[in-house]
Formats: sequence, structure tokens, C-alpha cells
Amino acid sequence: LLDKYLITLVDGPGHADLIKISASSVEIIDCAIVVIDINKGPQIQTGEHLILIDSLKINKVIVVVNKIDIFSGHIDEEVNKIREFFGSTSFGYNVPIFALSAKEKVGFEELKNGILETINSLQIKRNTQGDIIIPIDHHFPIKGIGAILTGTILSGILKVNQNLEVIPVKTSGRVKSIQTFHQNVDTANAGDRVGINIKGLDLKKIYRGCYATNNPDVFDYCKVFEVKVNNNKLFKPKTGFGTQIHITIGMVTTSGNIYPFYDLDGKKIQTTATNKNRGFRAIILLKEKVLIRKEKHIMLLSRLDLPPTTLRILGSAELLKIYEEPPVFYKYKTKKGSIKNPDHPQGIVCFGLAQSAIGAKKIVGRSLEPPFTKILDTFGTKGYTIILVGSAENNFMLFTNCKKGYKLGYYFHKIRKAFREMEPVLQKIETKDMTY
Repeated sequence: LLDKYLITLVDGPGHADLIKISASSVEIIDCAIVVIDINKGPQIQTGEHLILIDSLKINKVIVVVNKIDIFSGHIDEEVNKIREFFGSTSFGYNVPIFALSAKEKVGFEELKNGILETINSLQIKRNTQGDIIIPIDHHFPIKGIGAILTGTILSGILKVNQNLEVIPVKTSGRVKSIQTFHQNVDTANAGDRVGINIKGLDLKKIYRGCYATNNPDVFDYCKVFEVKVNNNKLFKPKTGFGTQIHITIGMVTTSGNIYPFYDLDGKKIQTTATNKNRGFRAIILLKEKVLIRKEKHIMLLSRLDLPPTTLRILGSAELLKIYEEPPVFYKYKTKKGSIKNPDHPQGIVCFGLAQSAIGAKKIVGRSLEPPFTKILDTFGTKGYTIILVGSAENNFMLFTNCKKGYKLGYYFHKIRKAFREMEPVLQKIETKDMTY
């Protein structure tokens, strides 16, 4: 209890191996307190937590510099170094920093005042009009009382005697009593941390990450969906088509594969994303089904398979669409061909675009890079094709695609009036392949 606020503290472990526990708690957090050992300074995990916080739209951060009682240097100098570190992040140089010693109980009053000031600046607006949504973080039986669920209400108003369903396990019951901070209450609002006694629940089915709700239809239980990824510019590895990732949705972290793409003429063209791409679309295919809120759901993408000495937070993702089955993807195939015979009456005979006559038939009509226009027909039985060239100007351009050593005099003779001055240049031309 701080002034008029009831504050719930959620411990996000700083150890590298426990980052996914921190990630699973972000959904219920309004403000973050980042604790830094003054003797060590910011670590890799400090950066990961900041990116995690920023990715999921938590805008307010308080920095606590701990263990000052065993620090032998100048505290103000170290605090300035930490301030410069935060100056390179989205939270800025002027982030509130408090130096304290938990052992000596020094600095706590200043910290409390700083927390209160930050909370007052948040202008928190809870969604009390929506459906009841409570992510379940603990569940247990109490002898003589029954099933107990604990969690933080994300939206809606919870009342005694309401019926709630726990999804996706589909067990339901009536709310017998509600507690918040050890006090029995008749109602609880969005933002409240609650313990709920529900009659008729099958606790054996429930697990951390289930949701209690009065409207199961606001969720979908799925494993394939389209997202808009807001990627972290500091995350260095490329995100290739089919890269394995870890995804945190609510309190559940699971693994799957991500498939970056872009739209072209109504088709999904596969691609690779890097930190130079400021946002991209992707399909995510999970190993197992998870609960997702249909209306709006922000999720965290990470690569927990990478060593903890590297940054592993890929970024956040916003749900765009849910699929029953994976969509169809397309990819570009670029083939290069070389000129075999430039003296064919229909155009140019080319080899290399197809390996057989059957393959050559399949690509007839395909467009080519300028100055060539398209593949006109097949030639012979070895996969050769006839390439069409457009205008007279393009007939000159075809010289730049002839193999070194070809006699160009014949073609130059045909257009000598237009390009007589180019004769010295033509004698130096080397091979350039054409593509489609």
C-alpha cells in the first residue's frame, strides 16, 4: 500500500536462463523497476529486460542501483555512467535513478517517493467495460473452501456469484468469494490482483497460462497466425524464412517457426528479415496450440536457443489474422541464360534457362529483364529457348549480352547508320547474362 494505491510487485528474475519468466509477466505490468548491481553495472540481461519492456509498450521505468554499501568507488560517477547507458535507450538520459542498500536499509524512502511520483504520471485507464479476462498464474485447493485461482484482472468487473469458465480446458464454476490483498470484497475491477474461490472447478485440468473469463468467444485456440513484427534494431541475427523462435503469449512461452513475407499481386512472397527492416509481416506456426485474444494481442518474440551472452529478444508482434491452416507461400527463382545463337530469324537462341525441352516449354511466355521482353518459344531438344527482343534500340542493347569473342560485325552492319560512332566500344564487349 502506497498512498492511495495498492501496488503488486512482480519479480522478474535477472538470470539469463530465466528471461522467459520475466517475459510471461509483462502483460500485467504498468511500470518497471530495473535493479542494477552498482558493482557490476548494466549486463546483457539488463539490455534484454529493457528491450522486453519497451517491446511490450511499458513506457515508464525506475532504475534502482543496489548494493552501494559494498561499493568502493564514487557512487555519483557510477550513477552517471548508468544514466549515459539509459540515454542510448528509448527511456532516455533523465530516467529516475535511486541508489540504495537493501542490507543497510538506505534509500528506501526516496525510492517510495519516486515510485509514487511515477505512478501519478501514468494516467492509467483500466478497461472496466469489457469482458472479464484474468490470466491465471496460480491455482490450488484449500480444504473446506475449494478451488482457488489467483491472477490480475486485465479487463471487466468481477462480482461474487458470477459464472466463469477457465479456457482452454473448459471447466467452469460460480464465484463464491473474492479476495484482494487479503480482504474479502464483493467486486473487483480491471487492474486488481485477486484470489477467487470458484465452486465446481476441476483443478487437475488447469495450468499456469489458462484464462478465466465470462466470454470464451473473445479467445481463439490456434497455432497458425499472421503478425506484424516490430523487430529490435539491436538484434543481429537474420530472421530467415522458417527460423525457429520462442514466442511468449500471455503467461505461456512456446516454440515455433516464423515465416517473413511481403505481398505482391495478392501472393505471399517469402523473404528474410534483418535489423535494417523496421517492421515486417510474418506467419507464425507454433508447435502447439495456444490461447490468443482475437481483439488485440501483443506477443514477445525471442531466440532462447542463442547463448545468454548475446541479445536474444527479436522484438514484439501484433496479431493481424488467425488461420485454420498455413497459407501458401511463393518465392522468386532467378535463372540466368547465355546467348547461343544471335542469328535466329525469330530472335535469339539462348541456353541455360532450362535443362530440358520439357523445362523449356514450362517457361515459354515468361518475362525477362530489359532489354529482352519474353521467352518466345523452345528450340531443339536440349532445353534451348528463343528470346524475343523489342525495338531497334533494344537490338543494339542485345550486344551487351553477347558472349566474348562473338563476331559483332554482321549486326553492327545492320545498324551502322545509327551507331557508327560506337564501333570502338563494341569491340570490347564481354558476356553479361540475362535474367528473369
